[in-house]
Amino acid sequence: MSFTYKAKSWHKPQQCYSKVESTGLGMNIRHFSSNLPQKDAREIYFDFYVKRGDSSENRIKEVKNMCFSDRLSNHSFLANFFRLMMSSLAYEMFLLLKQKIKKTRFEVAKKWLISSIRTYLLKVGATIKITKRRIYDQLSKSFVYKGLFREIITQ
Repeated sequence: MSFTYKAKSWHKPQQCYSKVESTGLGMNIRHFSSNLPQKDAREIYFDFYVKRGDSSENRIKEVKNMCFSDRLSNHSFLANFFRLMMSSLAYEMFLLLKQKIKKTRFEVAKKWLISSIRTYLLKVGATIKITKRRIYDQLSKSFVYKGLFREIITQ
């Protein structure tokens, strides 16, 4: 449903939209205003606002839950700051891995969240042997994504 509305602090009326749905917990009423031209309320809500909010919410959830940035329980500011910086660096590393995964031929992996990348690519049994000239790795025989792992490393 769309309508025009003017708040006291606004200079002119704005196009506003409402979405009302009944859930098991009661009524869910949402209102928003938009200046996007020539679009109907359904297109604006589902094609723009929901996607925008969903993606940012998921990024925040990934940093908080999958990079453990919510563990800031130390009494020292510097210790908490250091932990948060380590979580931020871990998130950046995972973003780099996601970009590398998108360049591979493994379609399933392109949809992975950070938790899946950690489980399927980083928590892997391996033996590493270092000689004067080379570094050898021997991955577990049961490692399902060995091809993906090799493809990412050689990029």
